[in-house]
Amino acid sequence: MKPERLHWGGSDSRKSGKAKADEEGYSLCVTHGNGPQIGLLALKQWLQAPEEHLDVLGAESEGQIGYLLETELAGALPDAEVVSMLTQVLVDANDPAFESPSKFIGPMYSKDEAEKFAKEKGFDVKPDGDKGYRRVVASPAPKQVLEARAIQVLVKEGIICICAGGGGIPVAMEQQDGGSTWRRHGVEAVIDKDAASALLAAQIKADILLLLTDAPAVFNPQKWPKEKAPVSSPITPEDLLRLGDFAGGSMGPKVQAACKFVEETGRPAGIGAMQDAVDIVRGHKGTLITAAKK
Repeated sequence: MKPERLHWGGSDSRKSGKAKADEEGYSLCVTHGNGPQIGLLALKQWLQAPEEHLDVLGAESEGQIGYLLETELAGALPDAEVVSMLTQVLVDANDPAFESPSKFIGPMYSKDEAEKFAKEKGFDVKPDGDKGYRRVVASPAPKQVLEARAIQVLVKEGIICICAGGGGIPVAMEQQDGGSTWRRHGVEAVIDKDAASALLAAQIKADILLLLTDAPAVFNPQKWPKEKAPVSSPITPEDLLRLGDFAGGSMGPKVQAACKFVEETGRPAGIGAMQDAVDIVRGHKGTLITAAKK
């Protein structure tokens, strides 16, 4: 599989973005998704034997995307230090999510194709809206980012750290030797990237969490999709969640992750378009979620 090259905005805009971040007094920790990449890797593996497990595919995609991001950032910001880090995220091996796969990966199939794959490979498949069927895998809740301390050290030194890609590599602990020792091992799952990013932000004591996407802001679910009406900003987690259910596969996880971060840390979180990152921090664009005043 040949990954697509990453293309950013013009050189001036990239440099000014880093300059603005420095001006605001922030060091950067960058996380990212891996949905298309792990889906393509999984598709490639389906045609081979033996197949690699999802934790290994997650590591492959995290390394792939981290390398591309690091190369682009190093070229755009020659004075910045940038590193990418494989990141393991601890989950509970008994998480109910393992009994109810819900995370879509891979390409779209017709119902007949999906049922054939499910029978031949033992996969779980579900309809993805009205577009078709896709493979679904377990998506357990992240409990701890194991490299958080190392990431925190890098960020404090002003080094841009690319990590927790695709939610990180899912691992669990199991007892051995009659319970006297513990062993870490990978598990068949894909962790939600927004939940992992929020957890990491809390662990490294980030001043603000930004969840950047294609949408310019969080839209009011009571008016969506007929009207793209942004929610008021700033807004508290309680007021935001009171508006109702957000789109499950896109904005929903971001809203849940952002609200959890704010509730647990008391620090703000922002959701909006990538090009508006600095303005989101300043409260000029996007949706800024802040703790309720006591």
